[in-house]
Amino acid sequence: MKYLFVLGFIFCFRFVGAQNAQPFVLHMEAYVNGASISGLEPLDTGFVDICLGDTILYIALPDFQNSLENTGSGYSQDVNTNIDFSWTIGGDTYPNNDTISFVASTANGFLVNLLVSDEFGENEQLTSKIRVGIPPDFSGLYILQDSICAGSTTQIYGGANTEGSSFSIPGGSFGSSQYFEGLTYLPDGSGAQYEAPITIEGFSSSGTITSAGDLTQVCVTMEHSYSGDLEIWLQCPNGTTVPLVNAYGGGGGALPGGESGGGTYLGDPIDDSGGGGPGEGWEYCFSSVLNDIGPMTQNWGNTIPAPNFGNGNPSVNPENIYAPDDSFSGFIGCPFNGQWTLFIQDNLGIDDGYIFGWGIDFEESIVGLSGYQNTLDSAWWSPNPTIVSNIADSSIIVSPGNNNGFYEFNVSDNFGCSYDTTIMVTINPITATIDLESIEGCVPMVVAFDYSESIGDSFYLDFGDGTYYNGSSAPENISHFYSDAIDATAILYVNNGDCSDTAYISINTAAPSTAYISDTATCGEVYEWNGEFIYNSGSYTQVFQGSNGCDSIIILDFVFIDDGFDLSFSANQQLFTEPPYAVQFTNTTANLENYNFTWDFGDGTVVQSNNLNVFHEYSASGSFSITLSATDLIGSCSDSFIEADYIYITGMASINDYTELSYHLYPNPSANRIMIQSDNPFDNKFMIYDQQGREMIKGMLLGTHTEVSLENLASGTYTVHIEGNFRPRVIIKQ
Repeated sequence: MKYLFVLGFIFCFRFVGAQNAQPFVLHMEAYVNGASISGLEPLDTGFVDICLGDTILYIALPDFQNSLENTGSGYSQDVNTNIDFSWTIGGDTYPNNDTISFVASTANGFLVNLLVSDEFGENEQLTSKIRVGIPPDFSGLYILQDSICAGSTTQIYGGANTEGSSFSIPGGSFGSSQYFEGLTYLPDGSGAQYEAPITIEGFSSSGTITSAGDLTQVCVTMEHSYSGDLEIWLQCPNGTTVPLVNAYGGGGGALPGGESGGGTYLGDPIDDSGGGGPGEGWEYCFSSVLNDIGPMTQNWGNTIPAPNFGNGNPSVNPENIYAPDDSFSGFIGCPFNGQWTLFIQDNLGIDDGYIFGWGIDFEESIVGLSGYQNTLDSAWWSPNPTIVSNIADSSIIVSPGNNNGFYEFNVSDNFGCSYDTTIMVTINPITATIDLESIEGCVPMVVAFDYSESIGDSFYLDFGDGTYYNGSSAPENISHFYSDAIDATAILYVNNGDCSDTAYISINTAAPSTAYISDTATCGEVYEWNGEFIYNSGSYTQVFQGSNGCDSIIILDFVFIDDGFDLSFSANQQLFTEPPYAVQFTNTTANLENYNFTWDFGDGTVVQSNNLNVFHEYSASGSFSITLSATDLIGSCSDSFIEADYIYITGMASINDYTELSYHLYPNPSANRIMIQSDNPFDNKFMIYDQQGREMIKGMLLGTHTEVSLENLASGTYTVHIEGNFRPRVIIKQ
């Protein structure tokens, strides 16, 4: 372009020389976020104060008062056809148009440079400034306790009344850094070069570098799998170069000499023969004034492992700022404005690399602008019902309740920008819970206490029976053995830091119990025990289930008291001469209606009859004992009355000539068994006959007590006969 411009100048010299100069006046306006009034103060070269994210519409307004369009003579100066507009903001170029749009994406100052030129080289230039509000530094806001117990309070330190103690607004500056971004393959092979230019504008047109510190630093983000074939250098706008890394010592390089880095990596590369794609770029910075280590070519041993793509092989440590191979003082005399170009040359095949971007920083003071400071307009805490109190605008007391609390602090500055930060107060998580309902039942019992869903750092369990478990720091599921009946409460205590929670389980256990009672009733009375009717003396058991599932047993020892029935009978005739003979028996027992009667006529005939008179005919000679047996109407007691040899024929001995031995038989009536008892020990056989005189049971009586089972007998009336001089007795099986 330089050479084309010179040729054009020579070719048109006669024509341009024939023209009168047509100077013009240049103006610039800036409209923020669609405003109708320009925000540039003072006009043309002043400042526009905006916030992050704001949009500025810049309009170039050249006044071509000498143009053909205004005077009718000279040449045309038409913004739509033959006028060029060169915009740069912070080093970034914008479209060739009289109107451009800028969006503030970073918080700093920007130089806005506008160069307007006509087709014959007449030009005017303006520089204005953008000041983006700097967000406050909220690091001074802090919480006394960032995690508290549910329902507790804590204090957040940070005031809304003054700037400085709890927050500050940093100063802004007009940046002098430029950066080139974009992933680029670093050509591989002998003499293959990469170059990337950055155009610097905004400095004084006559400004030049006067010291090594004017160019603060150059940073390159890259990766390469073999540093020994690389040469990296920077070229300023007038063509002067300074080597940054001269790592190639062979012939044919762009830079003389060189200290080979061999196989040491740069970044975290993919070490292959090429074409495997980019690895991970690391940023390497070079400075003559900020360096904390010498040139990279003298520090190849300053490495760290390349952990990902480089398989842990050594790569140059990017944490240091390296000195360039030659000082940046070599750029003294170079203009600031213009094209700065980074060159990288690969001198050997196989190993390749990638450039991710590079940047250049200049000393800020060279721009000719001091920094700026946006100031506090107002600050406040957003309303929150859990703010308990505001202490003189220097701190607040908060009580979030059971949930995490969020408290927003707001700042507004004189640029009209608003900022906020949120302080979160977390509730220390703690929960005491036992997966168990109330405990009821009989002991002994084992109860599982599952508190595995509890949250905390320590756990203590009181089982309610005087024993305890000081558990581990983790929730558990444990079992406990209860041996005694208790009515108490098991308690789980959970702690988490200074917070605590409690869970309760009701325990109601009982032991099975057995109670013994005794009672009596007079024969003939109906005896009811808890809905059960009792007709015989003996032991009775009932089981009662308690509300807690534990049974109680009650044993009743019951006796029917037999007062005697005063049984008696008579016969119309006792003495006969020969069979057959009929006898009328009369039941003379008082209150006949209260009993059921059975007659045993002594000849094997047994008859049940409640009639007043009973007739029986004897068909054989003999002496017959008559037995009258009776039971009360409910079968609770029985009695028998025997008249020995009561009926007999002439010639036989009188009944008074016989003396019978006595014995006792009970219970009678009986359901399943009878007891035969005498004062003197038995050694006799016994037989039990039914009413038809059939032998049903026989056996031997031994000792003074013999128990005889009636299980195999049907219900009815039977006669007991004992071998020897014993009176027969009637029994009734129920």
